[in-house]
Amino acid sequence: MMRATVCFGLLVLAAGCAAAPAPAQAIFCVAEIRSFSNPDAGARGDFGPNVRFADVQIGSKAVGYGAAGGRSDEITIADGVLHLARPNGAGSHRQRIAAASGEGAYMLQLINVEGWRAPSILPVIPSLDALGAEISDRARAAGCGGPAKLAYRIEGRVRRAEWSLDTLPQRGDFVSEGQDVVIVGLFATVEQGRHFVPEGRNIHAHAVLPGLDVAGHLKALELEPGARLQLQAR
Repeated sequence: MMRATVCFGLLVLAAGCAAAPAPAQAIFCVAEIRSFSNPDAGARGDFGPNVRFADVQIGSKAVGYGAAGGRSDEITIADGVLHLARPNGAGSHRQRIAAASGEGAYMLQLINVEGWRAPSILPVIPSLDALGAEISDRARAAGCGGPAKLAYRIEGRVRRAEWSLDTLPQRGDFVSEGQDVVIVGLFATVEQGRHFVPEGRNIHAHAVLPGLDVAGHLKALELEPGARLQLQAR
């Protein structure tokens, strides 16, 4: 009889444990960003490297942006690929994938994304400000209505894009129309200046244009409907 009572008690205890609710999983809203820059040196015209590319780990889903040492190349990191682009002096551009030995970045913002949230479909996006508002709405719906720093990735097609290569000794400014595009960058509601988010905006955006074999800093945008937006999940 005692043995039966003990067994019954154990069964009740086990059932109680099984029925206990699982702890809620924390919502991921603030990503770790590896940030390298020296604004004081830049103000003196010193754009020497602050980190060597060989000393940073770029994951397979990484997103990033910046300027190479000496501001020789615009840096875009998308899907773990390092794009280094500069004007070619003839109104066009040239791009390298990956860096040479010893090269580094004057400024680099790097987010090693481990996973993406499920994609959502965007409507027509007439401007970068509208894109920032859409990303903000999606972040809020995902539970990130407060402080947030998240990488994002968009795959779609641009009606028109204005983009630049902010390089020395010359800068390149370009307009592209009717191109497939991958847009990557940082959505941030805090520490925007630290991560070089343009004043008055909540996103820093770079565009990879596979059809043109180049990537650069996105300045203005008209995005066709149906683009797929993903926010960083971890």
